[in-house]
Amino acid sequence: MNNTFNINRFGKVLSLDFRKYYRNFGITLAILSGLTLVFWLLTLIFNFTMPALVRWGLISLATSLAIIMVPAKAFGDINLPREGVRFAMLPASNLEKYLSYVFYCLLTPVICFLLSWGIDSLLTALPFGGFNHYIKGFGFYDTIKNLFMEIDPNEITTNPEYYAQIQQIMDRFGSTALYNTIISVIFNIGIFMLGNLLFKTHKTAKTFACMIGISYLFTLIIQVFFVSRGIFPWIIRAQGNTASLSLDFETITNYAKNAMLVSSVFRTVLTLGLYIGLFFKLKTQKY
Repeated sequence: MNNTFNINRFGKVLSLDFRKYYRNFGITLAILSGLTLVFWLLTLIFNFTMPALVRWGLISLATSLAIIMVPAKAFGDINLPREGVRFAMLPASNLEKYLSYVFYCLLTPVICFLLSWGIDSLLTALPFGGFNHYIKGFGFYDTIKNLFMEIDPNEITTNPEYYAQIQQIMDRFGSTALYNTIISVIFNIGIFMLGNLLFKTHKTAKTFACMIGISYLFTLIIQVFFVSRGIFPWIIRAQGNTASLSLDFETITNYAKNAMLVSSVFRTVLTLGLYIGLFFKLKTQKY
């Protein structure tokens, strides 16, 4: 069947894939989403308090595991000889099957994240247990800021200008950082979706190994860029000399602005290319 799109036919594909998704991944999704409930029970049994930031880490871990596991666990048979042929013979276009595949893989981490956060909030509202504070204000932005600033109360007191200006940098580019984080999550999902189509055995492990190698390569490229632009030496010098920070602040802000812009464009193009490649891989899949 050609690549045309019919909404009724697409609805049938979604319904068929949902039954497979629920059968293969429903329990796993429930376990991942209920991870905070397990730790809440532990705080109740052993009478200790779990900070909100630690619980945020649990939610992030559950969401990451959902991203890694869902393609191979829910749709792991679409490139296998017998089951894959059955998938290829479905009375639907390649586009409709592709969109259904993408839909469930993208929706899964969103569901896992929202369920985990909702369960955490409900448990925090209870007058007993070790969840005393709601999760708010935590996440990638605050984590990056705290790590970058290496927060130390004594240092903040003795060198307030350094931390104030770093705060300005983080606030100025927070929205761009959020966009880059979201597009990175979408890209990572696509990587595991592609690995599910490329590998026939040990799909998740092989994809993860390849992803580590790619991440290491990009890390080296980014480090070369920062060193060549003098950003790392600026940070080291600024921590010991507030005056030098004032002289270089606009320069480093421009560097950060350009780096974030280049990163956003690069990530967007790379992600679009990945998902286009996913479509053609699914379309030309051999069994």
